[in-house]
Amino acid sequence: MWLLLTLLLSLSMGSHEVEPGCDKLIRPPSSTEYCCVRCKPGNRLVKTCDSNKEVLCTPCENGTYTRTNTEYCKRCTECISPLKVKTFCTASSDTVCECAEGFQCGDETCSFCVQQCGKGEEPTDQRDCQPCPAGTFNSQIHHHCIKWSSSCPSADQQIVAEGTAVSDIVCAEIKPTVPNEIPSNPDSKDPGMKLVMAIICACLIVSSAMPLCMAMYFKKEKTEKTPLGPVETPAARLSLVPELEQCTFCFPQEEHGSNSSLLLDDKPFELVV
Repeated sequence: MWLLLTLLLSLSMGSHEVEPGCDKLIRPPSSTEYCCVRCKPGNRLVKTCDSNKEVLCTPCENGTYTRTNTEYCKRCTECISPLKVKTFCTASSDTVCECAEGFQCGDETCSFCVQQCGKGEEPTDQRDCQPCPAGTFNSQIHHHCIKWSSSCPSADQQIVAEGTAVSDIVCAEIKPTVPNEIPSNPDSKDPGMKLVMAIICACLIVSSAMPLCMAMYFKKEKTEKTPLGPVETPAARLSLVPELEQCTFCFPQEEHGSNSSLLLDDKPFELVV
């Protein structure tokens, strides 16, 4: 039913007002007939020469067309699903067809349609699609799959990901690793790192000062608990002075009533108390 309606619509749209007659006439010398070199567009050649030039060419019938100066008109092409009409047929041009959504023209004139293959697929000889084989990919619409690259394009790159059905291998530049890299600008550090470093410094300071504070505390406690000794009086302090100091300015004396004298060279001085 739909095919019949499409055909009727094509034939009805194929009718076109065509100017009849010959486009280029010649008349040989000493002849009473006209000869047509070329008919007007949409006309077919009926006679080459005739005394009546109006009968030389005639328009093509509805549903037919002609592009050249021939004696016959061709039937207009029918667009059968999945083909659809893009441009209707006229007396001087054929129908132009196109494929419905999801299909693609199979040749340049779009005389037939094939299933349109998406990414990761490829067309087959049966006019359908199949997935890309292992190790191949297709990133375009309705193209054949190609093999993955075996290496990166640059020597300073390495493969970081294998290919898929829709993409090739992924390469990235090799970056040398620098151990214990210290940022040149201290202000560029993360605020959280600054806070951690401040806490660590505070803990170190407290832990260093703690032993000193404890030592001072215990020393103070020991001093407070030590009992006081007896109070020394002035007399007691005087009694502690050595006798030698009390007699610093004493000189040796001779004993009265004695016949012997003090020998300085053989005997030390005696102190008189």
